Amino acid sequence: MNSATSEIRLFLTQTRDCAMQMMANGSYILNELPSLRMPDALREKLEVLCNELIGTKHDLIHEIFEVDELMAETPDSSCIRQRIDRMNQWMLEANMRFKDTVEATHEAVSAGNSDFVISILLMESSINILNAVPQMPEMGTDDDSVDDEEEAEDTYDWENDDEDSYDPNCYAFHTEDSYPIGQLIEALSDLMFRDDAELETNAKLNTFLFAMKRLPLVTPGVRMSVGLRYDMGGESDWIEIRMEDGEFTLGRGSWIDGDADTETVFEVTTDYREGDAFVASSFAESFAECAVDVCREVVIEDFSDEPFTGFDLQPDTSRWSSLPSSFL
Repeated sequence: MNSATSEIRLFLTQTRDCAMQMMANGSYILNELPSLRMPDALREKLEVLCNELIGTKHDLIHEIFEVDELMAETPDSSCIRQRIDRMNQWMLEANMRFKDTVEATHEAVSAGNSDFVISILLMESSINILNAVPQMPEMGTDDDSVDDEEEAEDTYDWENDDEDSYDPNCYAFHTEDSYPIGQLIEALSDLMFRDDAELETNAKLNTFLFAMKRLPLVTPGVRMSVGLRYDMGGESDWIEIRMEDGEFTLGRGSWIDGDADTETVFEVTTDYREGDAFVASSFAESFAECAVDVCREVVIEDFSDEPFTGFDLQPDTSRWSSLPSSFL
């Protein structure tokens, strides 16, 4: 068995695994929908998505058997490449439909019309499917086929999609990160209405919120953190959002018996991202719960070189849609 054949066999095996993930997650979401609150239009959209995932699974399995037969009978057939391209396109389209449904769900949850757990279901399922999508196999080229050469030139390089998209004024978020950022903005806004809120604290919080609302753009001059800390008997724990010098982090920490333990759960710079939207959303939910706990002190640290005066800087929320996505 040559290397090209081995790669095709591996692709078929991994495609089958991806197909099973589509069916399993589509069926799981369908099973959970009846108990969840949401608008009828969103429920219909989710049902369509789940049925399409299950249908795509059947289509992929059918194509796998067809390619397997071609490999046994005519291993050099150009139909093999065509069918592999078709399967790859189906998997990409499934993830694109998932992304569209995630955005619609985000809007419904943000408006208070849907249960938050729907977003968690979709994020978890989409990540399961995305991680199962296989890489295209290396199949070589036919030097005598001009069409094949043109097809190879026109093939979109998904892996290197963002190599030339670096922007020093924009964090390297992914599109789906807009959801947990929205959750955090809402929780930070609620902090300003706490009974124990102080004018100085709110003034600093207003600056931090201004920078949060400009995301994914970097707000120069803002080097701050907002934390919620609980102290008891010389021990403490905290949850914190931090922005400084083009770096955005979400983290937790504790101080027990004189030892500090800190954890960064999500980190983004202008050219680097570590974490995923599911983890960030879980963090945001925890932050929101801590924000309404009056036993937690609001701790704002300002490391800026000088007082912030850039309130004339404009946001550009449309940038979120131009960012890459883990769901594609």
